[in-house]
Amino acid sequence: MPAEIRSMTPRVTEGSADAGTVAWTRAMSAAFLSPRLEPEQLARVGAGFEGQRLRGAYVDPDPAPVATLRSWDAELTVPGGTVTADAITGIGVRSTRRRRGLARRLIAEDLAAAVRAGAPAAVLTSTQGSLYEHFGFGLATRMSGITVDTARARFRDPDPRGAVEIVDRPDLALVLARPVHDRARRRHPGALARTPQQWDAVLSGAGPWNGLEPDRMRQVAVWRDDDGEPAGYLVHRVEEGWHPTGAATLGVVDLQAVTPTAYTELWRHLCTQDLVGTVRWGHASVDEPLPWLLADHRAVTDDGGKAMLWLRVLDVPALLAARRYPIEDAIVLEVADDAGFTPGRWRLDTHDRLAPAVAPTLDEPDVVLPVTSLGSLVLGGVDPRVLARTGRLEEASAGAAGRLARLLAAPSVPWNGTPF
Repeated sequence: MPAEIRSMTPRVTEGSADAGTVAWTRAMSAAFLSPRLEPEQLARVGAGFEGQRLRGAYVDPDPAPVATLRSWDAELTVPGGTVTADAITGIGVRSTRRRRGLARRLIAEDLAAAVRAGAPAAVLTSTQGSLYEHFGFGLATRMSGITVDTARARFRDPDPRGAVEIVDRPDLALVLARPVHDRARRRHPGALARTPQQWDAVLSGAGPWNGLEPDRMRQVAVWRDDDGEPAGYLVHRVEEGWHPTGAATLGVVDLQAVTPTAYTELWRHLCTQDLVGTVRWGHASVDEPLPWLLADHRAVTDDGGKAMLWLRVLDVPALLAARRYPIEDAIVLEVADDAGFTPGRWRLDTHDRLAPAVAPTLDEPDVVLPVTSLGSLVLGGVDPRVLARTGRLEEASAGAAGRLARLLAAPSVPWNGTPF
């Protein structure tokens, strides 16, 4: 029997989700090899999806879907502004139903609904490499895994400033951390506003993978300036205890700072704790300034970076007009899109720096590119000249890739520190 695609919005009563959401949550958890949870745990997990969109492929009379997808509206930072993006996650298929096009159908329906709703872009993170290029997504941000040898991490400025405060209560930690994150994320193209469920997972460690039990090894620290104002926070956990070797390993879960001093002092707090020999952060930006704070750069090593956020352009003029540009120019882009959402030829004119204009045109193109390449370029994290050298972008007029590189340059390296 063919599967039927259905969508629903969770109904939540007294902190528990309805039966349909529970069945959807059980199917999603199984697809991601999560531990089997009791019905009441699943109801609590599903309650965290309140206000979001759940899609599933159903084969009657089974009340649980054989494939799942979850999405919601998230504020995405673009250079100089923000847009509302369709954030997609939870794409999973039952092991007995793989390779039947179910994920493709779910993604296609979700993207089509996002277009109807007026979302200029969709975003997701993926462990499947370039799988989502087939759906028009382009790799837009990368992340780096860094490791610090605390024995070698001597800070160039030896004098601590401000004060670090340990916050044991998750509710208080949220009150202090959320405003810092809201300011910090607006500095990084590719950053997203967090849902309540994401905040709970970051601060307490409670999630569907552990039955919503808090992580007892997790700690939250807030840095305050001399006036007592919070300007940075970090969440870390003990990954390896000090008992076997005398030197523990700390894992950074989240680190956000809105001033250089806050950033420095949070790292000083991490690297100068007793019994700590190593600090690791798997979701750092590829341009972390930490090595430049230390007397010896070699105290910090990184894994070379890996893929993080993938972006799918759904409305070319809306997305390009939402961001700001560092120079005045006008360039014509011809965009190819097999799905039919965004094909066309567009003139981007940035002579009005506060209100860039994007309009359809019949002029000859300067640059010809697929929508996947535009998704990689729009946040400013990829040089168009690199894509031109690899055949992912065609220069239809001389020097156009360089002009586009200067136009799309971002004020900071794109980074999304919130996996989803």
